[in-house]
Amino acid sequence: MLKLLGRGKKSVRSASLFSPYRNIFGNIKSEREVRREIKKQVSPSVFSFGNKVEGSIKLEGVEKRFGKKVVLKNLSFEIPKGKIFGIIGVSGSGKTTLLRLVVGYYKPTKGLVTFNQKDLQKQILQAARHFGFASQENSFYEDLTTEENVRFFGKLYGLKKEILNSRVEEVLKVVGLYEDGRVLAKNLSGGMKRRLDLACALVNDPSVLILDEPTEDLDPILRRDLLELIKRINGMGTTVIFTTHLLNEAEYLCHEVAILSKQGILTIGTPDDLRRMYKKGEEIHLVLEDTSNYKRYLRKLEGFKTVVVNGKLVVYVPVREQAPKLLRRILSMAEKNRDKIVYTDIRKPSLGEIFTQMIQDVKEKNGKKRG
Repeated sequence: MLKLLGRGKKSVRSASLFSPYRNIFGNIKSEREVRREIKKQVSPSVFSFGNKVEGSIKLEGVEKRFGKKVVLKNLSFEIPKGKIFGIIGVSGSGKTTLLRLVVGYYKPTKGLVTFNQKDLQKQILQAARHFGFASQENSFYEDLTTEENVRFFGKLYGLKKEILNSRVEEVLKVVGLYEDGRVLAKNLSGGMKRRLDLACALVNDPSVLILDEPTEDLDPILRRDLLELIKRINGMGTTVIFTTHLLNEAEYLCHEVAILSKQGILTIGTPDDLRRMYKKGEEIHLVLEDTSNYKRYLRKLEGFKTVVVNGKLVVYVPVREQAPKLLRRILSMAEKNRDKIVYTDIRKPSLGEIFTQMIQDVKEKNGKKRG
């Protein structure tokens, strides 16, 4: 149990796995012990506290096994400084394990993870001061107020009183919780709890903010607000590493995206780069009032790759210049058949469609190997 100084006998319950220092300090129980351990172990270095570190994060030949089970293997890539870097993958692909390697909670079975050109595992306490982590599970303490939570984590990071006071006020304003500073965390709404998690992760002004599916279970409006907040935080110079299975979020938010599958990275690039690399053509999207009429269009368009998804007919046109001509042909068919068109458009494939196709190609390739 951790006790917050000045709160009498009131205790706070253990936070989630990703609370700052939880894995690093093991059996240390009190705030005073944690701060004493930090002071004892952290020596001046390239990670000295006070300014953002501008270095990137690199993985070189990284593998992670649990017993005989290989979760990730042969990962070699760089997460650039000052960008929003997205990691997408199906459930069980190793996204959370990858984040734990990046933040230093897991030691690679093989390979090296570096931050600012230094081995992360050899500088774990120093580096921890420059990382903020918000996981799927809340890391704050429900029996403390919003302000007390942020202040508590600031003390764990060793912030001096005069700096801490201004930082608590600043981060609460950034996440829109300044007016709710005296509200107990357990009485906050779902969206406010996510923002409190961010505030606790931001109190030390981290160089790198790591977010594990931060919009999970939020409604569309709260999800949009949180994405905008993440953009503002990145605009302050913070590198953001972001996992999600909502591909439209990655497309909207991320400067670069890594697609994770089958223990490794399939590809990395900007959303536009991935579209250009993987599908050079365009897509025609058509929605009819009577969706049962799609069958006749599928028969007439046999020479093209077509699919009906979520009530929409999608036609992939491999040569971009052919798309307007084919759309005119489809519109002529609709007019002839007296089909009422609700919506139609020509556009590049979405990141979600590219991801789905990539995963399907991997499955087909593995199926042929087994055959």
